[in-house]
Amino acid sequence: MDINLMSIDELADNPEQILFAYQPIFKAGDGSLFGYEGLMRPGKYPPMEFIEEMQRQDRLQLVEEITVFYGISHFLETNLEGMLFLNTFPSVCMRLEMSRNTRGMGGRKMVGRLCFEILEYTSLDRFSYNIKRQAFDKNGANPWVAIDDFGTGGNFDLKCVDFYKPQLVKVDRSIISHIDTDTSHQETLEQICYEMSQRGIKVLAEGVETKEEYEYLLKQPIDYLQGYYLGRPKLYTDF
Repeated sequence: MDINLMSIDELADNPEQILFAYQPIFKAGDGSLFGYEGLMRPGKYPPMEFIEEMQRQDRLQLVEEITVFYGISHFLETNLEGMLFLNTFPSVCMRLEMSRNTRGMGGRKMVGRLCFEILEYTSLDRFSYNIKRQAFDKNGANPWVAIDDFGTGGNFDLKCVDFYKPQLVKVDRSIISHIDTDTSHQETLEQICYEMSQRGIKVLAEGVETKEEYEYLLKQPIDYLQGYYLGRPKLYTDF
C-alpha cells in the first residue's frame, strides 16, 4: 500500500512503512560533518499530528520504538557517517523485547554514535528514563544525551540540565532566529553558553536558516550547527 494513502492507525500497525529523513549537523570550528538527526516522516501526516494521535490512544511507547528501532535501522542502511541524533520521550520506555532487538542491530556499528534528544513534549518519568538509559549503557552503546529545544519552556530549566547531565544542549531555533540582529536573543545565547561552559556541556545551535545567522554564530562559543542554511533533511531513499 502507498504510504501516503495509509491512515494513522494503519501506519501505527505497519511501522516498517514509516520513512526517516536525516538532517546533517556540522562542527562549528572547522565545518566538518558531525552527524545527522533522524526525523520520522509518517506518510502524509506531519510528525506532530501522528504523535498527538498516538498520545490520545496512549501509544507513545510505539512512537518511541519506531523512532529508535527504525531510525537506527534506516541509518545503517544508508551507511551515513558520524553520530545519529534521535528524539526520545522522557516519560516513555520501550518494551524489553524491542530494546533487545534494537541493541542487537548492526553489531558494534552504533557504539559511541548515538545521541538521544530529550523532548519537552512530555513530562519526565525518572523510572522510565533511567531504565531506557541503562538498557543502552548495558549493551555498551554509551549514548550521548542532548536536551532539545533548550531556551524555551520546561527545557530552559537548569534543574533539567543538572538531572540529565547531558553532553549537549540544542538551543531552540526561536533564539537562533535573527540572532545576528536581535540583541535579546544574543543575550539569551550568551547566558546559555556561559552556563553550559561551567558544566562542561557542548552547545548546538539549531534552526540556522540564513547566512547572517551562520556568520554571527561562528564568532560565538558554539560547538555545532544545524539548519536549512547548512543542509535540509533528506529521506534515506534519496541517498
